[in-house]
Amino acid sequence: MVDSKPYPSAFFSGELLLVAQAIKEKELKKAKKLAEALPDIDAPGKENFTLLAFAVADNNVPAIKMLMALGADPAHQIGKHKDRGTIGSFSMWNRSTKALRALLESGMDPDQRETDRTLIYKVPELRDNDSLKLLVKFGADVNARDRLGQTPLFNFVLASFDEAIYLLENGADPFVMDKAGVTLAYSVQNRIENMSSELEAYQKMLTIQQKMTELGVTFPALTPYGERFRNGIVYCKEPRGYRPRAECKVEGVNRFLKPQSEESKLADEKILRERYGIDVHL
Repeated sequence: MVDSKPYPSAFFSGELLLVAQAIKEKELKKAKKLAEALPDIDAPGKENFTLLAFAVADNNVPAIKMLMALGADPAHQIGKHKDRGTIGSFSMWNRSTKALRALLESGMDPDQRETDRTLIYKVPELRDNDSLKLLVKFGADVNARDRLGQTPLFNFVLASFDEAIYLLENGADPFVMDKAGVTLAYSVQNRIENMSSELEAYQKMLTIQQKMTELGVTFPALTPYGERFRNGIVYCKEPRGYRPRAECKVEGVNRFLKPQSEESKLADEKILRERYGIDVHL
C-alpha cells in the first residue's frame, strides 16, 4: 500500500512521515495516536503539503475525518506560487467527491475562500463531478461575490451551461449586477448576440435566457453604460475602480473603455425611457 500513489516519502520526513505511512496503510488508530503527539497538526512537508492534504490526495475518508477532528485546517494553502490553493479546493479536482464530502461533513466552511473567490467558483474548471451539488447541499452561498462584485453565475454562463441552470434553480440571483454595471442579463444577451446560432452552446444560452425570463428578468438588457447611468456608478481615481458616486472621492475616466456607440446609446435611451421612466440623452 505504501508503494502506491501518493507516496508518503514524496512529501514528508520524520514524525510526519510516520503518520502519513500509517494513513497510507489505513492503520487509523496508529495514525491518530501519532498525529495526537505532533506539536502542529498542520505542519507542512514538501509543496506545503499537510497530513490533511495527503489524506485528501489518498481519498482516505476515515483519515480526513480523524485529522479534521484533531483540528487540521482545510483552508491551509498547498503548492507553490501561482499553483497555490487550499486543501478544500484541492479536494474538488478528483473525479470522486468522497474527499470533499468528508471535509464538509467534518465542518469545513462551504464558502471557504481562495483569494477573493469561494470554492463554488472553481466548478467550471473541474473534471466532471458532483462538487457543485455537494457544495449547495452543504449551504454554499450561490450569490457569493468576488472583488469585482460578480457571482459564480458570471463564470458559469461562459462554459458551464447546465450548472448555470442548476444555480438559477437553487437560489442564484438572476438580477445580479457587478461593480462596473455589468448585469448577468447583459452578459447572457451579449454572448447570444456574438455566438453562431449553429452551435450547441447557442441553444444552451437561449435556455439560460429563458430561465432568467421565467424568474422575472426583462430583455433586452441595458448595457453597462446604461446601468452605470441608472445607478449612479462612476469610475473613480480615488479610491480606484467603479463605485457609487457617493463613495467616490475623485472621479476619473477609465482609459481602457471604448466610447459607447450611437446605436448602443439609442438602445439604452429607449430602455431607460420605456422601462424606468427616465428620459435622457446619453
